[in-house]
Amino acid sequence: MLEHIVQMGPMLVLAGLMAGWVAEAVSRAGGYGLITDIAISLVGSVMVGTAAWLALSGNAGMLAMFGIGAGGAVLAVTAQRSFWRSSLHLRARG
Repeated sequence: MLEHIVQMGPMLVLAGLMAGWVAEAVSRAGGYGLITDIAISLVGSVMVGTAAWLALSGNAGMLAMFGIGAGGAVLAVTAQRSFWRSSLHLRARG
């Protein structure tokens, strides 16, 4: 079990880091900055990856876990942007 965590954990972290960087790179003025996007992506990636790992009993491979982590990170950033708008975005709409 520890071997799976050591192999899958870095995949989730890498997916979260990459998704946060991409979210900041492609976003317009509606984001909160690189650090916040990366933090939100990491949290989403680890939470969804852990849930998937527990549901699949650790049978997912490293590439699958990377994909699951990236999906969780994208969901987290999308939810953040949908429900918690930045002041720049609100000023542009107001």
